[in-house]
Amino acid sequence: MSVQLFKIRTDVKSFQKSTPGIVFFLLLPILLLSIPKSSLCEGELSRKFLDTAASCKEAMNYKEAISVIENNKGLLSQASETNFLCRLYYLDGQSKKAIETLSTIEDKDWISYLYLGLSYEDIGETTLAVKNYLQSLKLNENFIALYRLAKIYYKRKSYAKASRFFSKLIALDSSTRFANYYLAECFLKTGDYKRAYTYSAKSINFYPDNKDIKTQLLVIKDKIGKAFFVEAKRTVERARDIVKLMFYKREKNVPAIKVGLATDLKDFTFRCGGNFTVSDAKNSFTGEKNKFYKILFQNKRLYLTDDRTGTVYKKFHNQVSIKSQGYPFYILDVNYGRSNFWHKKVDRIYRGDFKLIANKDITLINIVSIEEYLYGVLPAEILASSDKEALYAQAVAARTIAFRSIKQQRHSSEDFDVCADTHCQVYQGMSVETAATNKAVDETKGQIVLYKSEPIEAIYHSNCGGCLRPDVFSKKEYYAKGSDSMKNNCPMSFYEEEDWFTSFPENFCAHSYKTNYRWQRVYDEEDFLLAFGYPVKNIVSITPQEKITCGAYKLVRIETSKDKTDIKGDFNIRNYFDKLRSSAFKVDVKFSSQGQAKMIFFWGAGFGHGVGMCQEGAQFMAKSGFTYQEIIRHYYPYTEIVKRY
Repeated sequence: MSVQLFKIRTDVKSFQKSTPGIVFFLLLPILLLSIPKSSLCEGELSRKFLDTAASCKEAMNYKEAISVIENNKGLLSQASETNFLCRLYYLDGQSKKAIETLSTIEDKDWISYLYLGLSYEDIGETTLAVKNYLQSLKLNENFIALYRLAKIYYKRKSYAKASRFFSKLIALDSSTRFANYYLAECFLKTGDYKRAYTYSAKSINFYPDNKDIKTQLLVIKDKIGKAFFVEAKRTVERARDIVKLMFYKREKNVPAIKVGLATDLKDFTFRCGGNFTVSDAKNSFTGEKNKFYKILFQNKRLYLTDDRTGTVYKKFHNQVSIKSQGYPFYILDVNYGRSNFWHKKVDRIYRGDFKLIANKDITLINIVSIEEYLYGVLPAEILASSDKEALYAQAVAARTIAFRSIKQQRHSSEDFDVCADTHCQVYQGMSVETAATNKAVDETKGQIVLYKSEPIEAIYHSNCGGCLRPDVFSKKEYYAKGSDSMKNNCPMSFYEEEDWFTSFPENFCAHSYKTNYRWQRVYDEEDFLLAFGYPVKNIVSITPQEKITCGAYKLVRIETSKDKTDIKGDFNIRNYFDKLRSSAFKVDVKFSSQGQAKMIFFWGAGFGHGVGMCQEGAQFMAKSGFTYQEIIRHYYPYTEIVKRY
C-alpha cells in the first residue's frame, strides 16, 4: 500500500471516531485523485473511490458523492456498485437518471428493482413502480417494497389491496408502528370495524397524543357500538374467573430478589389461590382464596376493597405486605412493554409475596427466590423451543444479571433490585413458565459468570446483526467484539458499511428471524408527520457525529430548517427515531429535485444494543453442537462459570 493511501485510511478511521466536520469529506476526493493510478490495482482503486463517495454520502453531500463516482464510472464492475450510484441519483432528486442507469444492469437483484420502483414512483409512474416493487419482493421479501405498495394502493383508495400489503408488512416486521394506523383505516373503510379497532388501539398505545389516531379510534368505537365492548368485558371476566391457581413448593435456601412490577399504579386488582394476609406495621387482614380484591391509593392511605362490590375491608398505611403459604397470585392488567411494539396489558400469575409502597402512586414489588424469578424470565427472553444448550446459556447469563443487580442496588431508590422490563430483564411470572425453560434453570442452579472473581454484567440482546459491539455502554474486557462468526466479516470502510447494511453476510445470527438480522424503515411525508409530529421537508440533514463498532451511531445530529439537535446514546437514538430495532443503521434523506426533503430511509442491522450474548447467535451455536459453556466463553471471553449454591 502506498504511503498516501495509508495516510488516507488512517484519517478515515480517525474521522469515524472523532471529527464531526465536513471538510474532510471535501478534501478526500482531491487526495485520492493525487495518487498515481499505476500504484493501485483496478479493484483497489475502485474501492477507494467508492469509499470516498460513501463518506460524502454519510455527510449527506450527495452531489459530491455522485461526482466522485461519475468521474471514475468505468471502474464500476459489480451490479451492487452501480446500484449504489443509482441510490445516490434517487436520493439527490435525479430519479430519471437512476432509471436510465439501472436499466443498463442485465442481472438485476432485489435492490435494483427496489430503486427502479422508488424512482418510478418519484416521477409519478406508479404502475411501473408497482411492477418493479413486486419483482423486488420475488427476489427478497423486504420492508420498503411492501410498504410502498401498501401506500400506493392506499392512496388509490384500493383499501382491500392496501390492507393485504399492510398486513404482510406487519407480519414481516411487527416492530413497525405507524403501519397500524393505516391498516386500521383500511379496515374502517371496508367496514371491518372489529379488526379496525384492534389496529387503531395499537396505534394509540404508540402515539397517545396524535389527534388523527384519537379521532380514528372514536369513529371506530362508534361504528362498533357499546354492546361489543360490554360483551368483550364479560368474556374477559368469565375467562379470569376460571383461571386455576395451584399450590406450588417454594424454593428454600436460595437468595431472594425484589422485582419491581410497576411504579405508577393508582390501583390494582388481584386474587390468590389460597388464603392470604395483607398487613402493615399495625393492621392485618386475611383474604379469601379465589376472590378478587382491589387495592387503591387515596388520601394517603391504601384501601383494600371488594373488586366487584366496592366494599372497603381495611385501610392501611403506605407500606403493605401481601403473603400466602405457597399459592400464587393472579394480578390483572399488568402493563408490559409500554410504548414498544409489543406493548399490551396482560393478566399475570406470580409466585412469591408482594410489597406495596405508596407515595404519589403505588409501587408493586414481587419478592421471590432468584431461581423462581428465572422461571419467569427465560421464556420471556428467549424462545422456549430453543436448543437446550442455548437455554442453559440464557439461564446462566440471566442469573448473573440478577446477582449483579442485587449487589449494585440498581433500583435501590425505588426499594427493589430489578424491574420487570427490558431495562433489567423481562419478567412475566408463572404465566409464561414452560417445562423446557424451568429445566434449564434447574440444571444450571446457582451457576453465574465471573470475571476476576466478580459477577459480570452479563447483558444480552436478541440479534447483533452479525457484529458485536462492546463499546455501546461502558467498555468491559469480557465482552466479545466484532464478527459473530468464526471469521471476520464486519464492515471496516465507508463503502463496506453501505454494502453490509443491504446484504446478508454469513454469521451465527444470520439464521434467525429475517427482520431481526436486517431491517428497513421508510417514512414519506404523511408517515413522518404522523410519527415525528413535524413536516419531513424541515429536515436538512441527519449525520453521525460519533460512531462505534459495527457502524452503530453513538452521537447523531438532526439539522432542520429551525434548529440542530444532537442525540447521544443507543437507547436515546433508537427511541428518537420512532423506536428503531437498533442503533446500527444507515440513514438516507431523499430530496426532491428542488432540494427539499421528501422521505427518510433507514437500513439497519440487528435487534437490540448488540452487547454481550447474541441470543439468536447462541441458538444457532447450540444447534451446531456448541455447549452452553462454549457459548458463554464465545460471548463473554476471559470469564469463568462458578456455582454459588
